[in-house]
Amino acid sequence: MTRRRWIIIGVAGGLAVVVGLGLLVAILSRAAAPLPAATPIPPRTVAVVVATHNLSIRSLLEPGDLAILQVPVQLAPLDALSDPQAAVGRITMIPLVTGEVVAQHHLADPSNVTHDLAFVIGDDQVLMAFPTADLMSQINILQAGDRVDILASLEQPVLPGPAGEEPDKELFTFSALQQVEISAIVVEIVPASRTTASASRTTSGETTGEPQPTATPQPSEVEPQAILIALSAQDALVLKYIKDAGGVIDIVLRAPTSLGRFELNPVMAEYLRDRFELVISR
Repeated sequence: MTRRRWIIIGVAGGLAVVVGLGLLVAILSRAAAPLPAATPIPPRTVAVVVATHNLSIRSLLEPGDLAILQVPVQLAPLDALSDPQAAVGRITMIPLVTGEVVAQHHLADPSNVTHDLAFVIGDDQVLMAFPTADLMSQINILQAGDRVDILASLEQPVLPGPAGEEPDKELFTFSALQQVEISAIVVEIVPASRTTASASRTTSGETTGEPQPTATPQPSEVEPQAILIALSAQDALVLKYIKDAGGVIDIVLRAPTSLGRFELNPVMAEYLRDRFELVISR
């Protein structure tokens, strides 16, 4: 019986050793196995405006030129646009390729008279500032984009006078330029009245301490200072000569649909006599 017990104990001990070795091997194998790859964290993205096709410099942007794309935050320029409407109607200052992010510094604003208006005119044009001396300009009716004609009256010699005498001069009125588009109008905002200024104060007479929004100026508070028009260099010289020679210039507004050229005859005293049959009796 004693021998049989030792046999059982020996077999049990051997099984325990085998099981222990198996567990040890399993533990060591698991410890030596590479750790599973960590699940990558999805990158944080931001919506930006991109070009849908190649755009050359000085392109006027339309809705079809732009789209929204999600890009990683680190790839988006600091001044990248997120709304296509913020770019529509503006002009590219650099060429853009398909899919390129559209940033604020890539675009010019045609309404920004100070910096960006040069991108509106053609390579064969110059931008001329014209004084608002005529009535049409002074009554604040003209706007950027209007098409106008420029009329002028100027005294010119008609016949050579006797030797040593100044030649006779006659007033001519004529159409100097037609179909001129106004690029911009420079205005001065008249300071608000004391009544308007006091509106930012409380009833106790103390200021609120909060910044007040700038009120939209009324038409009576806007004084046009100059009209900016894009012209060929030769036409700019013509207007400068008429102005420097003391000519009187008036601007007339065309209908938006009026695209033709008027065939006009210069007006002078003889023209008026013939047209209205004016006879001076002695």
